[in-house]
Amino acid sequence: MSTSAAIDVPDTDEEEAGRSSIPNNSEAVERPASSDDEDDDENWTTDEDDETDTGSSDLYSVATESLGYITSEDGSVIGEVVNQAIIEASLEGLRMVDDSDIGQMDRARKRILLQNTDILDLRRLQRKKLIDEQDVGTVLRDRLDQDLRRIGLKATSLLRLLEMTGALLSGSFVLPVLIRGILIPNDMDLFACLGSYKAILSYLKKKGYTSCTQIYPGGKRGRVYGKGLPDISMIFELRNKKTYKINVIVSIGKPLLPILQFHSTPVMNYIAHHGIICLYDITIFRLGVANYMSDIPLRVEMCFDKYRNRGIEIWDKLDEEHICRIDSGCPQTIRSLFDRDILHVRFPDFMETPAVEHRKKEADVAIWRLATAAACNAATIDDLGFVLCDDKHAVLKR
Repeated sequence: MSTSAAIDVPDTDEEEAGRSSIPNNSEAVERPASSDDEDDDENWTTDEDDETDTGSSDLYSVATESLGYITSEDGSVIGEVVNQAIIEASLEGLRMVDDSDIGQMDRARKRILLQNTDILDLRRLQRKKLIDEQDVGTVLRDRLDQDLRRIGLKATSLLRLLEMTGALLSGSFVLPVLIRGILIPNDMDLFACLGSYKAILSYLKKKGYTSCTQIYPGGKRGRVYGKGLPDISMIFELRNKKTYKINVIVSIGKPLLPILQFHSTPVMNYIAHHGIICLYDITIFRLGVANYMSDIPLRVEMCFDKYRNRGIEIWDKLDEEHICRIDSGCPQTIRSLFDRDILHVRFPDFMETPAVEHRKKEADVAIWRLATAAACNAATIDDLGFVLCDDKHAVLKR
């Protein structure tokens, strides 16, 4: 019996009508559409849009527009000048407000003001105790909802799906939620385990992603995926009528296992039902370290170029002054999902439980070291990376 049959993810966002709406007095503007590049018989409820549920992204203005929405019908960006203007207008609004004034605002006003504020600035305000984690989590959840609605999904039901299945949202889709100004991709990666992937495929089918192709094992592109991440069991590519794409990547172990083997630290982030986790905090400074030592495959070099073009530096080693084997960004440092250097922002409904307890739902044991240890400053004979995630492990010879 498939375990997916027992997973029932309610598929309505009506309960969010009062909680998710961003209060805003600005005049709404029309948003152009954009595009990109085994079925169950489960009784999923349909997700018809409720006119009373405005959600966080049905109100658009300079204050709430998310970079990447200004696109043409073929998915191309109409103009960087327009997109940059949105961000600059939001930042100018933040500059015009004294930090002390922010501390006096209620949550609703902060929610509007901070919609396009970079995670780096949100953390600065949090350290100054002008906002708290609930404010940050609310803003990030709003932005996630905006980006999901763009591809025909909603944060409420998707996060519920992640909670019920243990799946994780990862890849380049996470970065624009954290870092403003990075173009939102038109595809998304969901990482699942063998016991729940069928429920995820069924959910996405009900959301309009009716074209489903298993591209691994088998298929030219599937072989490339599998070679790069050997701890993958299957990959499904789903598309809707607007050609938005969602990859469902099925791990041989925990969904976290392949994420710990990504090609570089800027994409070692994920969204779980309880919040957003950034495994390397240097990412919020738009910096990263490669997880390849030599003989970097062309497809990985192309990924590096993609992120560099988006304003993220990827180094062969941590070029900043640091203490090897101690600094969290150093390739020689053995990291853990439960160490103090993990950046974890909880969503508002999950503040009562300590963040580390939430992460234990991803794995009981998760430790790793990058494959670029030998490239760092301190001499070492360690030229291999490794990953241990519960009962699965991998050695990274790159």
